[in-house]
Amino acid sequence: MLYGLALNWPLFFKSAGLTINSNDTFLFQYFFGIFNKFTNDAIITGVGFFILFLQAVIINKIVTDQKMFQRNNYLTGMSYLLITSIFHVGFTSTLISVSFIIWILSILFNLTTQQNPRKNIFNLGLLTGVSILIFFPTFLFVLLIFLGLLIFRPFRPREWVILILGIITPFYFVFAFGYLLDKPEWLLSPLFYFRMPKFSLTVFEISSLSITLLLVIIGFSYAQSNMRKLLVQSRNCWTIITVFLIFALFIPFFSKTPQYYFTLFCFVPASIFTASTFFYPEKKWFINLSHWVLVVLSVINGYFFIFH
Repeated sequence: MLYGLALNWPLFFKSAGLTINSNDTFLFQYFFGIFNKFTNDAIITGVGFFILFLQAVIINKIVTDQKMFQRNNYLTGMSYLLITSIFHVGFTSTLISVSFIIWILSILFNLTTQQNPRKNIFNLGLLTGVSILIFFPTFLFVLLIFLGLLIFRPFRPREWVILILGIITPFYFVFAFGYLLDKPEWLLSPLFYFRMPKFSLTVFEISSLSITLLLVIIGFSYAQSNMRKLLVQSRNCWTIITVFLIFALFIPFFSKTPQYYFTLFCFVPASIFTASTFFYPEKKWFINLSHWVLVVLSVINGYFFIFH
């Protein structure tokens, strides 16, 4: 908690409140718009940071429960708080949607150990549908869910139908309320977009992302070289995390106005690979140097976040 507060201190000096933009669906704009009316910027900032901290804790718990490393550690949660501090993400639809995606991963990874998983398979679809209604580009992860179901469960058409029903259910209620309230525009939003993303980043943000990318590549190499030491379940989890990262890279292409905080989807799998970089090397000078360079860059990015 203290580590996360130390890295995300700029959020409490320049509170943006509840951030709503043209990418957000009606569900986020409506419900969280009401939330914004009854709170102030300080509360919203605190809730946003608390959600970010819980995400770090849950991601670390997922990695620990699935034994993705040879021994338990807190490097994944630490890495998530570290690399998310590059952009100091506030309370956005992306933050909420990422929370649903992490919840989905937790359920997906535990399907193997369940005797009657149909309820959880339906919940997988339900959470996926809600995530899409909050932040539409997450429809890309539907393919990831089906791939995960194929990896963690024997192919059973009935379970696939249950998953599809779960995804459709939130949209059914949207259609029903839109019809009853005579608001057909609810059914037309969000629109589908595909365009080349354009970002405006400072040299320090580019440096931070470059170091993070290097750590992810090194972590991927270490994970692959140590894969034989892990259980089959753990290897499957690494496979899903790798595919997750690939899908997350395409999120900005399906957004109307790409924003820097869309990288939060990439930071979930990136934090696990970064933890791999911090975990495996016997000589620690490189990872210590990388860590403190990222911390310094985070402080510099925080300065620009507040004053620019």
